[in-house]
Amino acid sequence: MDLIIDTKTKIRTLYLFPSFLFLFVIFILIILITAFIPKGKKIATRVYHYFGWLGIRMVGVNLTTSGIEKVDVKKSYVVVGNHPSTLDIFTHIHALPVSIRFLTKTELFRIPFFGRVLKILGLPRIDRKNAQLNLRSNQKKLLPFKKGAANIAKAFNLPILPVVSHNAHNLMVKGKVWFKSGDIHLDIVDPIENTENFSTEELTDLIFKKINKVLNS
Repeated sequence: MDLIIDTKTKIRTLYLFPSFLFLFVIFILIILITAFIPKGKKIATRVYHYFGWLGIRMVGVNLTTSGIEKVDVKKSYVVVGNHPSTLDIFTHIHALPVSIRFLTKTELFRIPFFGRVLKILGLPRIDRKNAQLNLRSNQKKLLPFKKGAANIAKAFNLPILPVVSHNAHNLMVKGKVWFKSGDIHLDIVDPIENTENFSTEELTDLIFKKINKVLNS
């Protein structure tokens, strides 16, 4: 889907994107340093959360969230969303009341320094050639879900937390980097508990139905 980008957005991107890249490098250096100091993992996590906040601020996103009360911060979840935009990285890190770690493709771990940062932060590695991962959707119509999330939830006996992002696809789509400001709302859906009671197919179908219902409501 092509976005209509106005002149103001193009100018904002022209001067803000280099600043963002500079700060991104600073974040990488700070996180690398945390590997050598006491309680470095906690400091790295705080920097990671600040990165999410900064991305939202620089792009100009007005982020609202509903359903936070449904999340038990003492639990771990497999978070599954409609994934309409690159902005999901920032919105999910900042808005969710649990510290989220994204599945990260193996190739990124091979990048010098950056790969080390991913390891320090504890981001799980995934081989996308063989993985059953959901594809990014740039519109309100969901693409069919694959079985990856259900398999992970069942393998580790974890509940699934569906999250629906609204309007992010109108601000930044896959393969485009425009600092287009606007509203994004996250709906946190009721978690799916007792995932061991479902087959992989049943669980995948249930996740899809929950997200699709909220997305189109």
